[in-house]
Amino acid sequence: MDKAGFDTSLGEPDRKEFGPYTLVRRLGVGGMAETYEAIRKGPGDFTQRVCLKLVLPFFRDREDFLTLFKREARLAAKLRHSNVVGVIDFGETDGVTYIALELVDGADLATLLDAQPGTRIPPEHAALVGHDIAAALEHAHDPHRDGSADGPLDNAIIHRDLSPSNVLVSQRGEILLTDFGVAKAITGTARQQSAVKGKVPYMSPEQLRSETLDGRADLFALGVVLYESLAGHRPFQGEHDPGTIMQILNGDRRPLLEAAPDTPPGFAEVVEQLLEPDRDARPESATALLEVLDPYVPSPRERRELGKTVSTVRASLPAPAPLTPVSGSAPTDASGEPNREASGVARTGSSLPGGEVAAAAPSPQPRTPSRRVWLAGVLVLGIAAGLGLWANRAERAPSPERAPTTATPEPPPTPAADTVVEAESPAEPAAAVAKPAEPVAQEPKPGRLSVTVFPWGDVWIDGKPRGKAPVLRVALPPGRHKVSAGQGTPSKTRVVRLKAGQRRSIQFDLSK
Repeated sequence: MDKAGFDTSLGEPDRKEFGPYTLVRRLGVGGMAETYEAIRKGPGDFTQRVCLKLVLPFFRDREDFLTLFKREARLAAKLRHSNVVGVIDFGETDGVTYIALELVDGADLATLLDAQPGTRIPPEHAALVGHDIAAALEHAHDPHRDGSADGPLDNAIIHRDLSPSNVLVSQRGEILLTDFGVAKAITGTARQQSAVKGKVPYMSPEQLRSETLDGRADLFALGVVLYESLAGHRPFQGEHDPGTIMQILNGDRRPLLEAAPDTPPGFAEVVEQLLEPDRDARPESATALLEVLDPYVPSPRERRELGKTVSTVRASLPAPAPLTPVSGSAPTDASGEPNREASGVARTGSSLPGGEVAAAAPSPQPRTPSRRVWLAGVLVLGIAAGLGLWANRAERAPSPERAPTTATPEPPPTPAADTVVEAESPAEPAAAVAKPAEPVAQEPKPGRLSVTVFPWGDVWIDGKPRGKAPVLRVALPPGRHKVSAGQGTPSKTRVVRLKAGQRRSIQFDLSK
């Protein structure tokens, strides 16, 4: 199935050769990698458009991260399924390690749900998400996917980081799973004990307790995604990570039928089973889940409607100006560290450290005039206008997490001697909305900050602990904020100024 897509209306950008690829456009940058739209040419008239995911200069000499990056490629390359974003190539050119991924012309679920507070999707579309991602997990979890009757156990792959930002929807209504950056192959005769990795709000109780994992950990995460899609907010929403963790461990959540009463009762019951703290109470496998979801999978017409929604979203925003790839190594700032153009998805929550560094793929953000942001090598095109197609079909539920906060910007703090004041980046443009009959004062939209800590550490914002990272994403009111990182106590500090609706990304290296 050809999932590649290229919009020629974007204009003809400058190009740069990178090994067998021609870089067409620099699409985004995240905490540890950046992505380019690229073309691979072969004999005759053969061409293939791919997304090229490159390790940032800051991490190119970090063996632990390169090992993780290579493992992502190795595990993902084992998967060949219509509901999994495929790996096309893996290699190294001029000292830069890369993964080539197929393009998916559409949007990720996180971007769609993030566009407006409380956005929900119709139960029919949520059922499609559940079915297709369960099919992807069935393939990943199956040690015999290559057709052999006695395949090795380590053929089974647990994703461990399933969240809306890793669920992709194409303009044809295809739904795919991506980003196996923290996936784990099951090795040995027993399931291997898991390091605590992933996004906290989507982690199963056994994953939070660092217990042995099987595929039911991914099924729990899928349950969180489905609940969030149907209700417009996550089932577990503590004020900070510790509160969220306690809710997950205790199964403390509002019943789905109260949060989303238009959900078919049988479908709601399936989602509730996925969220059981005791994994033995969940479906025993993705195959079993597919069987119980089958009655709720809608007709092909609903898939086409889902694709139309994505198409409307894509058409709603102007094309960005082309970017000129920087010759030589990937873009860096004046300090030699990676370019900190904003990236990150507020809804994904923070990640916990484990025995290895978890890869942070570039994450989607609302468009700026000169950037198109990619997630795990997938083209994300548009977010706002098409959501009306969902909003008209599903009454929105209020979401305390997404409610914008009103705050008076703090006066500029006096930086300490080791404090670095980050330069501003332009605020993102306000979305076009219909002009009301009477002027209505609107509360300022919060900014979004993504904090990457290498290899991991605690994060404080304005003197208050906000959780652990290698990657922490938070919503903050407009103004200046003092961000610190350290292991136990703050050791490095930066001051960041956010504008309303702006997304920023900063990094701390605690290994030095």
